[in-house]
Amino acid sequence: MNTIPRNLPRFVPTLTEVVEPASLVRTAPSTGRDVDEIIQSVMQRVDRVLDCRLREDADAMLRNLVTEQLHTLQLSLRAELALVVQQAVAEAMALREDDH
Repeated sequence: MNTIPRNLPRFVPTLTEVVEPASLVRTAPSTGRDVDEIIQSVMQRVDRVLDCRLREDADAMLRNLVTEQLHTLQLSLRAELALVVQQAVAEAMALREDDH
């Protein structure tokens, strides 16, 4: 059994104009020049996006590389400094023992 919905909208848009397919405006076929202009326009947009993304990726890679190198340098300097401190302490302890 079909029931009619009770909450129908007060205003329902209706088609008031009939459009015949023959009355539609047809566009002229693209010429080779139009195609070249479209290709050029698309390539300019691609170039801008590609350039931006490559710069972002290169910046990120460079930041990562510098961070890794700084970490390696820090570890190396810390190890070398530890050896120097160890040697200085050993020499100071040896001098102290000699003074007694």
